[in-house]
Amino acid sequence: MKHFFLLLSLLAGLIRPAAAQIDTTGGQFHQPLYPTPSVTTGVVFGSAPNSGGTTQTLLMDIYQPAGGPATPRPLIILAHGGAFLSGARTDFDVSELCRRFARLGYVTASIDYRLESFFTFNGARAVVNAVHDMRAAVRFFRQDAATTNQYNVNSGYIFAGGSSAGAITAVHVSYLDKEAELSALNAPGVAPGLEGSSGNPGYSSAIGAGINLCGAIGNLSWIEAGDEPLVSVHGTADGIVPYGTGPTFTGDVVNGSGAIKPRADAVGVPNTLYRFSKAGHVPYNGSSATQVAYMDTTFRTVRDFLRPLLVVTSSLPVRLTSFTAEQLGPHALLRWETAQEENSAGYEVEVSTDGHTFRQLGFVPSVAPNTTGRVGYRFRDQEAGKKGLRYYRLRQLDLDGQAAYYGPRTVYFGALEQLTVYPNPVSGPATTVLVPATAAGVLELRDALGRLISRQPVPPATGATHVALPQLADCPAGVYHLLLRDATGPVQQVRLLKQ
Repeated sequence: MKHFFLLLSLLAGLIRPAAAQIDTTGGQFHQPLYPTPSVTTGVVFGSAPNSGGTTQTLLMDIYQPAGGPATPRPLIILAHGGAFLSGARTDFDVSELCRRFARLGYVTASIDYRLESFFTFNGARAVVNAVHDMRAAVRFFRQDAATTNQYNVNSGYIFAGGSSAGAITAVHVSYLDKEAELSALNAPGVAPGLEGSSGNPGYSSAIGAGINLCGAIGNLSWIEAGDEPLVSVHGTADGIVPYGTGPTFTGDVVNGSGAIKPRADAVGVPNTLYRFSKAGHVPYNGSSATQVAYMDTTFRTVRDFLRPLLVVTSSLPVRLTSFTAEQLGPHALLRWETAQEENSAGYEVEVSTDGHTFRQLGFVPSVAPNTTGRVGYRFRDQEAGKKGLRYYRLRQLDLDGQAAYYGPRTVYFGALEQLTVYPNPVSGPATTVLVPATAAGVLELRDALGRLISRQPVPPATGATHVALPQLADCPAGVYHLLLRDATGPVQQVRLLKQ
């Protein structure tokens, strides 16, 4: 099974065939082969009412590599920052990235989107309106590719990203993909539906990957198995959009790149995160030597993540839309759902007691090798003598012998009385804390000398809860202590080793 999801475009009710492979030979999309890109400014790609009720024309600047082969090219769409209150498509960071990627051979576009008024600001509305506008930009290029092909874009390779508020927009374009998720935002006065009404209806707004430069997501559960890949960069001392989980300037609590990565790792979404240690917000935005160095790193990180996606020759054979594991008496019930299966033989269910060594529990065959609708599966772990933490994952098998993994998911058997961390020792950035039933408490991470590294609240719960610990990713190797302080009982402590 291929490890990268390009996209599933639904046109006239049919799944779009796999996109043709992009030629990456000769330094294409890696070296600056086209030193002077051509720029078309003020291209209209849609319109929609802004928060004040006035219809706003949506504009973009399009950058194209000058010269070279006339074959259709991959596209990167970027959105500017500015806290959804200010900013423009000509801002330095996004326009500089557009130029740099156009020199590699990409078509790039920097878009405007609807902004909020300072006096009537609503964060949920700001995000949804911006998401609708970015989706309209994606549809604009798909419409062009299907008609006049003025901009020479290969519609099978469209990536979307942004900086700060623009990154928040792109992350939600990637993962806000269910009506229930949209409804949970409770955004007032927005166009209905995930697609919105900003322009170019009838074309797909699916993207091949997201580019997250100092952005965040509203709810980590929106990132699910089978979702689009994501490349992120973020300063660990960002005081505007938190690196981990925390409030923005509006007071809205969001999950920054440091919290997104362990979630994406846990559900098997391909991703990478470059952490700018002790750097603040958008440290790459400017012309000083330090800012240019940050920009160089940002550019290389995104370039090196996207280029392998250009040589994937087919869409993902199986798109998993959910995977859960829960305790059901003495057993564990695993459920998963697919939106598409192609050439699929079935799913091996595997279990582990340490999160490292897995063994097969059983096999669930696919209902059919090829499906285009939603299909649900379940498996019950009825082994006797289960206790403590058990890890479950799926090994999806193709008819041609290829395989891919989803998970793991965890279930704790017995009453959890002690603070638990897994994996421990930690060798990567993904670390999860299992917290026992507690009244409102505080989770502290301290180094070997007892110095405080981070403190985060733990909400009250009647059962065990999972808490991400993204702060550990930026810590050097060594011994750490995790403490749970709960007013109803003694302090609990776990010794943690980071390798």
